[in-house]
Amino acid sequence: MGLFDFFKKKQQPKTLLEQAQALGGPLIVNGYRSIAAANNMAPTSKTSDQKIIEIYQRVGSAFREASKQRNEHIPAGYLNTIVLKYFQVYEMMGDMMLDENLKYEVDKYIQEGLREDYKQDLKLF
Repeated sequence: MGLFDFFKKKQQPKTLLEQAQALGGPLIVNGYRSIAAANNMAPTSKTSDQKIIEIYQRVGSAFREASKQRNEHIPAGYLNTIVLKYFQVYEMMGDMMLDENLKYEVDKYIQEGLREDYKQDLKLF
């Protein structure tokens, strides 16, 4: 960090994607937190807001990439349901098990198609 970097204004998001992420982050976090509170499940206070976004992006990206391999589209509501499952995995077993389980489930999806219990349209907002 240079001498004058401290005085620079924080940059505003430039691209439409960055703007959407800046606005969407709090909506995603609040959506999952309210669903979790209503159902007594993760994400709880053990999971930071930043970790919620990280898991949301990691799991969503993995399943979207796999759906391209299958020439399929997974609806956003289904992805929300899948991500919710991974908050449970993360809080019970940690990052390493989340990654191992995610790899297993993505491979299983590529081979067999989407699990029935993932086919639930979860609305975050």
